[in-house]
Amino acid sequence: MISRFNRAFTLLEVLIALVILCTAIVFIFRSLTSSLSSVKFSQNMTLACFFAENKIWELEQEQKGKAGPIESQQGNEKIQGKYFKWMYQAKRLGSSNLVYLEFIVCWRENLREKEYSLEFDTYLVS
Repeated sequence: MISRFNRAFTLLEVLIALVILCTAIVFIFRSLTSSLSSVKFSQNMTLACFFAENKIWELEQEQKGKAGPIESQQGNEKIQGKYFKWMYQAKRLGSSNLVYLEFIVCWRENLREKEYSLEFDTYLVS
């Protein structure tokens, strides 16, 4: 006779608990990897923004005191182990001393194998 103090889990109950636990662990790891890839993407976007801001500031400093046009350029830059392609086009607005600058930064994400780009539009005074 089994008393009420000698109860134990059956093998079926243990297996069901293990299946539930394993399923939960799989979902936790899946969400963790998704979070890490989102963090990496936002880090690359931040690097691209800082790079573009720095490059636009350099162009602005070069343009001060120059009467000639800004020539369009492009290039590659490695920042913290990540390659960024950049290019810009400048257009003088009529006879004014304003220059419209379109600056584009592109990079590839390793996990997604997709190319992303950010476009910045600004005006410079020459």
